[in-house]
Amino acid sequence: MAEAIRKDYEAPELEIQAVDFLEALHQAAQAGQKSLRLTYGGVELGLRLPPLGEGDRGIVFQLADHSLDLPGVEGPLCLKVAKQQPVCRERLLEEAMTTAFFLSEGVAVPRIYYMDPLGRFCIKEYVEGESVTSLYLRFNDLSLKSQQLILEGLEDFLNRLLELFRKRPDCKVSISPNNIYVLSEGGKFKDPAEFVLIDPGTTLKKNYDGFTFHKYWNEVLPDRIRKYQRTGYLQWLVPREVTRSERDEAKDFEIFRGLKPAEIFLLLKTARTVEFEAEEIILREGAIGENFYLILEGEVEARRGPYTRPGTWTQRIGRGSVLGEVAFLLHVPRSMTVVAATPCKLIEIDQDRFNELLEANLTAPYKLIKNIAVVLAERLHQLTLRYEKQLEQREAEKNPSVDPDHG
Repeated sequence: MAEAIRKDYEAPELEIQAVDFLEALHQAAQAGQKSLRLTYGGVELGLRLPPLGEGDRGIVFQLADHSLDLPGVEGPLCLKVAKQQPVCRERLLEEAMTTAFFLSEGVAVPRIYYMDPLGRFCIKEYVEGESVTSLYLRFNDLSLKSQQLILEGLEDFLNRLLELFRKRPDCKVSISPNNIYVLSEGGKFKDPAEFVLIDPGTTLKKNYDGFTFHKYWNEVLPDRIRKYQRTGYLQWLVPREVTRSERDEAKDFEIFRGLKPAEIFLLLKTARTVEFEAEEIILREGAIGENFYLILEGEVEARRGPYTRPGTWTQRIGRGSVLGEVAFLLHVPRSMTVVAATPCKLIEIDQDRFNELLEANLTAPYKLIKNIAVVLAERLHQLTLRYEKQLEQREAEKNPSVDPDHG
């Protein structure tokens, strides 16, 4: 079989370059620096810190200046940097196509003035506005007229996007409330309200079947904003109840050992199934643990630190494994970032729903906690054995045995 042709954006050195660039920015931000000047892809970039925002595949910074000759470009600019994985550079390159499509259809998106040919970064128009997330959180403080403008304008904008997704499925993007901004002048919304699609990066596997604005505003937004508060950014996920076949799959998982079928049903009745694409962040290091997951399909990868250099330590786990249980039980910050290594289907058990079962004095949640404790104890035992083996090896290296025949 012929060897697959590697695309330019898949070159291993690009991954290392991205990690070095992002690590430098992260360290500068941690040190309290307000700006940093770096060269990336042959372009000198003056960046303002901290970043404006972060998603699964990229980070956006306000751009103070650059070394490129971009005639006719006026107004503030921003820099979108792809994260280190090849798929992030691939998706950024696709933004040139989606941006051109949406602009041709009259949908407001930030214009791209320069795209790195390898997809490492792009220079875009910097649009100032207020996210739908922010508007939703302060919606009750708005005047009735402003509320009406927002609701009517947002519904029209979303319906227009869905119409375009049907026309061009390859241009399907996220309609999360952090990806849609509304413009204002002098602190007032325009009439009609003007909305901007901030990030037109493709997300081909998102499913918007059965979408209604009522559901979006009353169910999806509050749920997504709660998830945003946990993870530090917001995704469009379509959670649904765990099906009977999924319960049958999960009943043999180690975490349900010793539980009766009725108890497993009770626990999973309040759970939900969520799906993640490869490289989507499931849990973020430092976020407070308010849920945990069971892996039904696919594999996830645990990473420590803001960026993982290729070849450094990672931990990958798959079907039947428990994810995020320590932070969930102790209500402490996550110790690692967990990313979908492949497309994944997970069962999510939420803190609030789990607490309701505890408050009802049911035995099922306590059995589950006991099993989690056993799993953690087994992990600790394995770590202890490894540590003891390492100590023995070090001791043997310090005190090598003497061969009596050559003593």
